[in-house]
Amino acid sequence: MIHQLRQSALSVVRRLLLITLVCASSKGVASPDGHWHETLNGFADGLITTGLDQDAVAGAVLVVVSGNDVILSRGYRLSDARTGRIMTTDTDIIPLASVTKVFTALAILQLAEDGRLSLDDPIARHLPGLELAQKYGDISIAHLLSHAGGLEERYSGYFAEHDTTTAVEHISSVLPRQVRPPGDAIAYSNASYVLLGEIISQTSGQPFERYITDTILSPLGIETSRFMHEPSEIRGTSPFHVWDAGRYVAIDAAPFPAIHLSSGGLALSADAMGHVMQRLLDLKAQDGPLSSAAIGNMYRPAWPDSPQFSGRTLGFWTEKWAGHTVYHHGGTHFGFHTNMVLVPSLDLGFFIAANGRSGSALMGLPRRAIREVIAPDERPKAARSECTAECLDEYTGRFITTRRNKTGLDRLHAPNAHKMGVQTTENDALLMSGLGFSRLFHATGPDQFETPEGDFWLGFSRNASGEVTKAYLSGGMHTFDRMTFWDDVGSLHSALWTALAGALMCLIGAMGTWRSRRRVVGMPVSMSISWFAGSAICTAILAWVWHGSNLSAQPSAGLELWSLTGLYAVGLVSLPVAAFWALRLARSSDTARIEQLAVLAALPLFSWALLAAWKWNLPTAALTW
Repeated sequence: MIHQLRQSALSVVRRLLLITLVCASSKGVASPDGHWHETLNGFADGLITTGLDQDAVAGAVLVVVSGNDVILSRGYRLSDARTGRIMTTDTDIIPLASVTKVFTALAILQLAEDGRLSLDDPIARHLPGLELAQKYGDISIAHLLSHAGGLEERYSGYFAEHDTTTAVEHISSVLPRQVRPPGDAIAYSNASYVLLGEIISQTSGQPFERYITDTILSPLGIETSRFMHEPSEIRGTSPFHVWDAGRYVAIDAAPFPAIHLSSGGLALSADAMGHVMQRLLDLKAQDGPLSSAAIGNMYRPAWPDSPQFSGRTLGFWTEKWAGHTVYHHGGTHFGFHTNMVLVPSLDLGFFIAANGRSGSALMGLPRRAIREVIAPDERPKAARSECTAECLDEYTGRFITTRRNKTGLDRLHAPNAHKMGVQTTENDALLMSGLGFSRLFHATGPDQFETPEGDFWLGFSRNASGEVTKAYLSGGMHTFDRMTFWDDVGSLHSALWTALAGALMCLIGAMGTWRSRRRVVGMPVSMSISWFAGSAICTAILAWVWHGSNLSAQPSAGLELWSLTGLYAVGLVSLPVAAFWALRLARSSDTARIEQLAVLAALPLFSWALLAAWKWNLPTAALTW
C-alpha cells in the first residue's frame, strides 16, 4: 500500500513538473490580445493564395485551434482536378507523411507510461530476430525517438517488398547501416520510426495501425483515418497534383509498404488534426482520452544536457518564434506537404497541408503568423559576445547534412543532400547560406551564434582534438558534418575524367606500337578499348543510378549495378597487368619510347579513378545490396 501511494505521489509530481516545463516559456511574455483572430483570416488567405500560385500547387487546407475553439478552418482551391472538387477540411483525407511520427512517438510513450517498455531499453530486447549490426553501440528506444541512433539514410531497396516471412525479417532486409555512435548527432531517420512501429506491434500484440486506431484515434472520436498500405485505403484519400503543360494533373498515391506506416503512412482530415492538436495542447486535463502524462512527455527534451540536441523533444522538433517556444513536425510524401505547429504558451495549434510536390511557402505560414500577426512585438534580442576574425575562421567552410548515406550504392546520392556554407563577414558575424536561404549570425557564447532577432541559432561541436567537426541549426533540427573532398561530387567527376584521360594515353601507346612495328600488339589496344568503353558505360550507369527513382522499389541489384561492380573489378585487375606490360616493354630493345611513357602515364590516372570509385563505394554497389 505504501509503495502504491509513493508511486502515485511520484506520478503527480512528475506530471506537474512536465506541465511547468512546457509552460515555462510563457513566463515574462505578455499574451497577445484576441484582436489577431480577424487579422489572421485575411493574412492566411493572402499568404496561401499567393503561395499556391508561387509553388504551382492545386489546393491546400488550414486549421487553427485554440483551446476548445476552432479559430480558422478553411480549404483552398482544387482537391481533385479531374472532377473540379474544392478542397475542404472535413471530407479530404490527407496523407500526413512524417507527421505520422508524432502518433508513433505518442504510442511509444503510452506504452512506457503503462510500464510495458522503458525508453532506455535496447531495441533488441523488443525485436527478437532483428538483424542490425550495432558496431558503434547499442541503440535504445530513446535514441530512435530522437533520431540519434547513428543510422544512415537508405534509398536503394528501401521501399521494396522482400520475400520474407515476418515483419522483423522484412525490416532487417531494408534497414540502413549504423555509421556513427548512438547519441553522437541527430540524423533524421525514417528507419528509426519503422523500428518503433514494430516495437509497438511486438509490445502490444497488435498491428501498428490497429493499436494507433484503438488507443489514440478512436478515443478522440476520429473514425475516418486511413493507413496508406492497401489500395482500398488509398482510394479514400485525396490525390496529389503536378503542374503539367499549363494544367493541374491529379495523381493517386501508390501503396505504402506496411512496415513503413509508422514513419509516414497515416492519413486524416484537417478537422481531425484539429481535434488531435486540441488534445495535445490540453496539458492540464486530468480526465478524457489518452494519457496526459504521455502527452506531457512528448514535450520533454530528449537529451537535456546536450545543446546540440536541444531542438529535439521526445515527440517534436522545438524552437523559439517571437519569444514563444513552439513544437512542430512536418512531412513530405505521397505528393503532399504537411506541417503541424503547437504553441502551448498561447494554447494555439496550426495544421496546414498542400496537395503538391512543392509548397515551402505555404508551410512557413505558422511561423510568419506568429511573428507578424499574433506576437509581432515580442521577439527577444540575442545578447552578443566577442568573437574576433581569427575566432570566426574556425567555423568557416562547407558542411553536409548528417541525413545522408555513407555506404553502398546510395553514396551516389550524397551530392543531392543538403549542404550549407559558412563564411565570415566584415562586421564580425557569420553568414550561413545554401539551404534555400541565408542568415546572419552573431556570437553569443563559445561555439554558439544567433540571428539578430534571437529566434534562430547556429551551434558547432568539436572532436577530441578541439577541431570543429559539426554544425547544427536551432539545437539539432538540422545537423551537419564538415565536408571533405570525398563528400563533393567533384571527386566523383574527377574519376570519370581521369579514366577517360588514361584511355587516351593508352590509345597514344597503341598508335606508337602501330607506327613502330606496323602491327598492333595486345596491351595498349586492349587497355585503350577497355577504358574508353568502361568510361562511357560507367558514365551511363552512373547517370541511371543518379536519377533512378525506381531504385527504392527494387529488392535486388539489377544488371546495371552488376555492370558497375564488374567494371570496377576489370579496372582493378588491369592495373597490375598494365604495370607488368610497361616494365616488360622497357627491357625490349625494339620498343617505341612513346608507347612506354604513354602507358606509364596512364597508370596513376587509372589509380586515381579507382581510388575515387572506392571512396564512393562503387565496388560494393551490387555486392552489398
